[in-house]
Amino acid sequence: MSVIIDKFGDVVSKSIAKKPKRALNLLKAGYFASGQQMKYLPGRNLLPHQKYAAVMSNSAIRAPLRRPGHSAVVSVFLPCEMLQAMDITPQFTEGLACYFTGAGCEGAFIRAAENRGVPRTYCSYHKALLGAAMAGVLPRPQMIVNTTLACDANLGTFRTLAELWQIPQFTVDVPETASGNALAYVSEQLRDLKGFLEEVTGKMLPEEELKAVIRRENRSIRLYREFFSILSEKRLRNDMTSEMYKIFFTHVLLGTKEAERYFELLLEDAKAAPSAGNEIRLLWAHSLPFWQDSVRKAVFQNGVSQLLCCDMNLDSVAELNEDRPYESMAQILLANKMGGPGGRRLDALLEAAQVLRADGVVYFCHWGCKQTL
Repeated sequence: MSVIIDKFGDVVSKSIAKKPKRALNLLKAGYFASGQQMKYLPGRNLLPHQKYAAVMSNSAIRAPLRRPGHSAVVSVFLPCEMLQAMDITPQFTEGLACYFTGAGCEGAFIRAAENRGVPRTYCSYHKALLGAAMAGVLPRPQMIVNTTLACDANLGTFRTLAELWQIPQFTVDVPETASGNALAYVSEQLRDLKGFLEEVTGKMLPEEELKAVIRRENRSIRLYREFFSILSEKRLRNDMTSEMYKIFFTHVLLGTKEAERYFELLLEDAKAAPSAGNEIRLLWAHSLPFWQDSVRKAVFQNGVSQLLCCDMNLDSVAELNEDRPYESMAQILLANKMGGPGGRRLDALLEAAQVLRADGVVYFCHWGCKQTL
């Protein structure tokens, strides 16, 4: 299969410079074919929640490519509840970059960005997105909505894209600490975001639908917490790709029916899993290099290791108050383990290690990411 992907990526890469629309059509066709394979011919070793995650993540990536005029490019930590309630499809940087890698063409997009002045030391996830947009492959979305949370690249990437595409952008500024008037400051920005979305789309935010989104999100969070309460005693098969898929459900898809179903399946699989044995139980910090066979084989395909969770899927497990949605979303942003002092993330890792009975932590230093380097 890797030979097919290499050839497909080569064809896409050669089309980028002179035939960007052809490159986009190839990607859409390739992702559709991959989604069908995942649906009807899934990997034999995958658990039900992992099979479901693969199909739904594929669909989430393809949706904004099919309907860019109803989509928003977002940062991974943006609360997407309002977007879900207004049927605005989120496309997030890290997810799309991973799918470029899966199609074997991320290198061409990175070179396209670097050839236009983006530094080599810039985050490769953001650089792939910038290259796809600068080369004219990525279709122009309706808007851009991002936060300043965690990632330095957020400040440059989304402003550059908004100027390139000539589309409206909204940035939610998240202070490093929740002290003083930080809660009121962020809450007011989220209310302003509501007005921004209504102005750009020309339609009102349906408050009852927002409440329905929040109720689904809260049910999902409760399922997720129950999952963690039993994971400490279980040996649940996991892999780096499936753990990366989970980021869709813990972030941009949280509050959707698809995310709730995912957490139901995740809990069912955990309950059915065998009891923990003598395996090496590992927590992972930061993104997972699912494309690196050497890491995958050395760490997770040796029969003695278990990937418990990535801390990007532990950044917030709090419920929202549907009657105070903006304050609740603001509290989650301010409490996010990825923001603020580094000690906050470390404390969260140590707490998770104790709860899940982890034997160690793999701390992945991602190229271009100042937060991990």
